[in-house]
Amino acid sequence: MGDVPGEPRLWYVNTDFEAELAALSQGRRYVPTGRFAGRNRVIAYNLLKYLLRPGDALLTPDAWRTSLEDVAARRGIALLPQESTREASAYHFTPWGWTPTALAVGVRAGARLSPPPLNSVARVNSKVYSHSLEVELAVADERARLVASEAELMAHVAQVCPQAEAKWVIKHPYGVAARERVLGRGPRVPPPAAAWCRRRFAEGVPLLFEPWYDVQREYGLCGFIGPDGDLRLPGVSRPVTNGAGVLIGYELQSASLPAAVLSLGRQVGVRLAAEGYRGPWGMDILEHTQGWRCLLEINARWTVGFLALCVMAQSAQGVERWALELPPGA
Repeated sequence: MGDVPGEPRLWYVNTDFEAELAALSQGRRYVPTGRFAGRNRVIAYNLLKYLLRPGDALLTPDAWRTSLEDVAARRGIALLPQESTREASAYHFTPWGWTPTALAVGVRAGARLSPPPLNSVARVNSKVYSHSLEVELAVADERARLVASEAELMAHVAQVCPQAEAKWVIKHPYGVAARERVLGRGPRVPPPAAAWCRRRFAEGVPLLFEPWYDVQREYGLCGFIGPDGDLRLPGVSRPVTNGAGVLIGYELQSASLPAAVLSLGRQVGVRLAAEGYRGPWGMDILEHTQGWRCLLEINARWTVGFLALCVMAQSAQGVERWALELPPGA
């Protein structure tokens, strides 16, 4: 599952990946904050425990070191200060996702670098791209639509959701993990949701309107594009969400997809490679009461689904479900 087989990797966890891409898409300078520190620490702990290989290293803020030292020592993984400069030339830099900030961290650390074009990373992670690809591949829900103004949004919601109980969701192009979205139902957008949309439109951000599905199962197709553009599909994870679509864990059981859905996943991987993207990527898929939503979104970065596949491979028989584990002291 590694991106550079045989080479030790220097990992950098930046779960603010989408937040940085969102800022850059609006021409704003991105300034990291402490908002994602807790999430970064949890992901780092689980990467250490399940995905990193002996001989790898992890860039670690001083505040995390105590809670990660035991698992790192057991796994044979070095913890390097996040402010490392020119100490990591033996490693291949591997961020959670490629952004300008991540690239600067890798340069400062002196690690070996092979980033994909950052403009390609930003383009393929946007829901503008994934929705356009859905349309092109003839798998889009005809009710889903990119909207660029409040008037266009209001007219579309009234048209496609005339029943009072028809549920829907409106998403920011770089929203992730149930963040940067609003939920609603019926033919009208309520004032709080309308105000949220109005602020995004004022920033020049298009929004993606989608119907809300009665989900039966969810799947995460995990893919990898090698340096030469070769495509691998390591596996399919089984995420479990609550009624609001928030991830709560993973089913630890082998999952298969219909041939047509898997074929679509391969087409998506080929398109990502053609865009110049290299590295890990994930595609979210829904099986719902009316059929399949085959291309819900694309995440051109590492995903928790990769971790779930590693956990499934390492878990004892009888363990049926897994969720991200908290590090000691968290």
